[in-house]
Amino acid sequence: MNDSPPPTPLPPGPPPFLMPPDFPSDVWERSLADLEGRAVEKGAFGLGSTAWLSRALVSPLRQLGAPELRLLLSAGRGLPWTVPLALERLLREPLAAADYGPGALLTALFAALAELDSDAWGAGWRERLTRVADGARAALPVLDPSARAALEADLDVAREQFGV
Repeated sequence: MNDSPPPTPLPPGPPPFLMPPDFPSDVWERSLADLEGRAVEKGAFGLGSTAWLSRALVSPLRQLGAPELRLLLSAGRGLPWTVPLALERLLREPLAAADYGPGALLTALFAALAELDSDAWGAGWRERLTRVADGARAALPVLDPSARAALEADLDVAREQFGV
């Protein structure tokens, strides 16, 4: 007889993913706005993608999905937190589409990392990025030829730029 309680149902929204190993446990429930000490008023960024940015900045990190991570990385926001989140997501799903098709999150991650001095990279980022790039290369055959060619080109640049 099993006396363990039934599993807790998952909350609605983006699928949860693992907390990065370099996150202190208290960070997981906080928002980027909170972590950066910023007050973000509701609708502070207007309409369209800037409204999405506003919502992503005030959402707890555990609720951020691939589209929000892509947006935050592209805007260069909260990189000490968004880079590890994206790496963990991409380790499980190297071609995460975000909202721009397969590989969009990976491409945004490459662009964000290119803006950072490698001395600013967190512990373990390069090793995880290498594993992510290897996973993406292995998954390329499932893509249509044009998407495959574009992502192959991004992976080639990342190999040259980051050594992955």
